[in-house]
Parts: sequence; C-alpha cells; structure tokens
Amino acid sequence: MFTAYARLADGTPRTLEAAPELAELLSEREAAVWIDLEQPSEEEIQAVDAVIDLDDEAWNDCLHGEQRPRVDEYENYIFLIVYGLLALEQAADRRLCKLAVFCGDRFLVTVHREPVPTIEHFRVRGQQHAAQLLQHGVDHLLYSILDRMVDNYLGVSEAYEERLEELEDRSQDPAVDDSVLRELSELRRGLLELRRFATSQIQLLEPISEGEYDYISETLGRQFAHLRDHLLKVVEQVDGLRELANGVRDNYHTALAMRTNVIMRTLTVFAAVLLPLSLIAGIYGMNLPLWPKGDHPASFWWVIGAMAAIAGGLLYYFSKKRWI
Repeated sequence: MFTAYARLADGTPRTLEAAPELAELLSEREAAVWIDLEQPSEEEIQAVDAVIDLDDEAWNDCLHGEQRPRVDEYENYIFLIVYGLLALEQAADRRLCKLAVFCGDRFLVTVHREPVPTIEHFRVRGQQHAAQLLQHGVDHLLYSILDRMVDNYLGVSEAYEERLEELEDRSQDPAVDDSVLRELSELRRGLLELRRFATSQIQLLEPISEGEYDYISETLGRQFAHLRDHLLKVVEQVDGLRELANGVRDNYHTALAMRTNVIMRTLTVFAAVLLPLSLIAGIYGMNLPLWPKGDHPASFWWVIGAMAAIAGGLLYYFSKKRWI
C-alpha cells in the first residue's frame, strides 16, 4: 500500500495518490515528502526506486529477513532498520515489528511488511495536518517516529514489571502451582529479547546523536541523544526485572519445599502413631496365650483402649515438642 504526504516550499500540503507523482514533486525546490509503503507490491517499489534510486540490497533488507537494528550511510541518504514493540496484549506470540527507513535531504521512505502502530499514528496525522507533519523537515519526522517507538519500549517494560509483580504475589502463596514457572519462563525470554533490541538500537542511535550524518541536523542530534538515554533506562529496568524474576523463581521453590516439608511431617506423625498400634495388633495376632485372656468378653475393648491411650500419649508428646 502506497501512502505519501508532501509539504511544498510555500507550506502547501499535498497527498500523493501514486508513486509517479513523486518526480514532479521532488523537482520543486525545498519540497519535502514522506512515503510509506506497507506490504508494497513490486510495482510500487519499482516506481519509487525509479524516482529516488535507492540501493537494491537495502530494498531487499526491507522486505526479507530479520536483520539487527543498524544504520548505513549512502551517497544521498541514510538507511535504518529499527524494531518497534507492540503492547503485550496485542501480540502474545510476536511483539516486534520491523521498520526500514530511507532518510534523505527532502524525502523519508518507511517500509514495513505488517502494520506498525507508530506509523499508523503518523499516517492519521498526515491525513489531517500534512503541512505541520513535515514543517520541520523529514529528519524531524524521523525523530518523532523513533521517539514514539522508544516510548513503546518503556511502556512494554512497565507492562512486564506489572506482570512480574503479579507473579511474585502468586509465588508467595503456599498453594502455588507450576503455572508460575511456565509464565515466568515466557517473561524471561521476552525480557531477554527486549534487552537485546534495546541495546542494539542504542548502538544505532549513537552515531546519529553525535552528528555523524549530514541528513540529521545538529539540534536533532542532541534530541536523538535523549532517545538513547531512554533506551538505556529500558536496559536498566530490564536488568532489574530479571533480578525480580529470579526472586519469583526462588519464592516458588521455597513455597514448594515448605509444602513438601508439611506433607512429610504429617505423614511422619501418622506413621509414628500407627507404628506401636501395628506392633500391638501383630503381637495379638500370634497364636499364643496373652493378657487379657482371649475368651474374656471385654478383652477386645481393653486392647483397643490401650491402643487409643498410646496414640493419645504420642500425639500429646509430639504436640509438646511442637512437631505438629
């Protein structure tokens, strides 16, 4: 799907319906244009490439594979691959969405295979206020897109924190089950993935924030440094959450050990009480003359009474020792 918004030198906004209009627009001095390609067809790619002439290998990286976040510099533009995050409830099995960006002096091209919430947000703004969207140049729009994507990283790390706090409360329940470990394992994998991509994008922003590229103004370079700082905060949060995850695991094993100890203690008490009773029953089961005489009418009840007395005495003893 091809979507493009432009701002002419006099501030007039324009919405482009097709790629061939780009040639006329970019021929105008100081005109700026943002082109978004979502699941682009081969024809749309060729039409944009015919006007702007972008690197073929970079085009291939836009649509295939899962490359690491990076920035490459070409003669007339820079090429970036970044990853955005979806909210946890939006994609339980896949939270990363890839975005490829070509940023030149007067054009910004974003390419993605699937919907990216941040791009959807700016497309809506482009439909309503195209002139304001590109008022400060395409590099400022690039900064705004990356800023919103970094904010999503912070939001996802906070969502992880809430879920880990919930697991921590559950792990302290004596009746905790192994579902806590399954959920914890999934969260740990997500935290590892979040940290890996946050760290990679810090490395991506480093040269931009230091003003190494001509297509990013010096003022924006300092603002990109703030994005880097936000990602560093995400990395610090993730490291803290991984420690919290270790605590949840330890709580689970502690609760499991305590529950096992209670069960074993209860079984041991029952065994200790039944052992002398089994001994008495075994002795009286032998074919030998014993007290009381077998033909006495109350002999059965005397034996049962003796067993009850022994069991009561043992339970009283265990209670005084605080074993039960």
